[in-house]
Amino acid sequence: MMSETSLDSDLSNLSIDKSRRRQSGGRAGRYLTLLVLAALFGGGGYYAYTKLGTSPVVRVVQPTRETTGGAVAGGNVVLTAAGYIVARDVYDISTKIVGRVKEIFIERGDIVQAGDTIITIEDEEYVAQLGLADARVANAQAQLDQLRAGSRPEEIARAQAEAASADATAVQARKDEARIVSLTEQGIASSQELDLAKASRRVADQNLRALREVYRLAELGPRVEEIQMAEAQLQEAQANREYANLQLGHTVITAPITGTILEKVAKKGEMVTNSNFGGTSGARSSVVSMADLTDLQVELDINEDDLPRVKMDQNCAIRVDAYPKEIIRGIVDEIAPRADRQKATVQVKVRIVAPPLFVRPEVSVRVTFLDEEPVAEPEGAEEVARWWVPREAVILGPKGPAVYIAFDGRATLRSVTTGREGSLGVEITDGLLGDEYVVVSPSVEMTDGMTIAAEPTR
Repeated sequence: MMSETSLDSDLSNLSIDKSRRRQSGGRAGRYLTLLVLAALFGGGGYYAYTKLGTSPVVRVVQPTRETTGGAVAGGNVVLTAAGYIVARDVYDISTKIVGRVKEIFIERGDIVQAGDTIITIEDEEYVAQLGLADARVANAQAQLDQLRAGSRPEEIARAQAEAASADATAVQARKDEARIVSLTEQGIASSQELDLAKASRRVADQNLRALREVYRLAELGPRVEEIQMAEAQLQEAQANREYANLQLGHTVITAPITGTILEKVAKKGEMVTNSNFGGTSGARSSVVSMADLTDLQVELDINEDDLPRVKMDQNCAIRVDAYPKEIIRGIVDEIAPRADRQKATVQVKVRIVAPPLFVRPEVSVRVTFLDEEPVAEPEGAEEVARWWVPREAVILGPKGPAVYIAFDGRATLRSVTTGREGSLGVEITDGLLGDEYVVVSPSVEMTDGMTIAAEPTR
């Protein structure tokens, strides 16, 4: 155990170097000063960067491409709208009878001629109904012929003979009665014999009158009313036969027009009917859907504000989205008499003039409405590309019309040549390649080479 004397000696030897304390305190002060200055300069730089050095955000858009050549060209663009191609008339062919599909002679996409057989229905029942109707017509015809022919000579002769026999019997009965009367007066014949003779005479007279009437009617023939009734029965039988024949004819379904089969609804062995019960199961009422694909039109919804730019028989240029280089001529064929309140649009239909083979119903297209009639360009004419930019993107530069191009974070001023104005904006005939990003509505402070942040317009 350390003694108290040695401990006191060690404590007395401990001391603080005042010179080193002063040196260490000066170095910490300098560090603190540098830290404060760094914070002030860093904050100020950040403030200057965020408030004074941020690049302005501008909206940019790529030019809209329009091509001419090969089909139609010319005319000023007054409106462009998107729509879909539809057939002018789509025929949903149905059956007029109830039956089971026997044979199908078409497939989807087949082109058929008007009158071609496309489907047949089992006809055994309808053949039997026609045979029954034929038999009834024959029976009614025979009855009418019999009435019109009247009594046969043999029947008339027989009636005449029966009447003559009755006449002879009546003469003999009258003689017998006279004889009995005389004998009764002489007291030879009894009163009973007289009554019997009188009764026999009365019967003979009645029989004579009846047979004479039969003879007369045999000579006259049947009554007019009987003949008229028989004629009516024959007409009814003939009408039933005609109906049965029509029903049998309905077992063969033919194409009403020359066109293309769009959809084959019924299948072999399925039941078809002339009534629509709804649902997806059970007997079908529609068997085939077809249309004339040489008679097509485009359906578009035009905004109410753009309606004054559209008129009947107006010429149009149609471009199919899948074939953007092909231009098809169209003519405004119909403008709906009323608008769609919810969408604030009016339906317009544009008839396609001589639709090419690649055009199909329900494909999307763009229709350009023109204020002049488009003219056909010669075959092999080189396609010319024209670009359209928004009106507010074009400014007046040192050398004329110009636009700002956003490239590599900077605004570059480029001189352009302008053309027409339309619903797509301003036409640029020279100065753009089409892949640039054009600044929309550049500010007056924008300069060539200025740093910007581009934001594409959707």
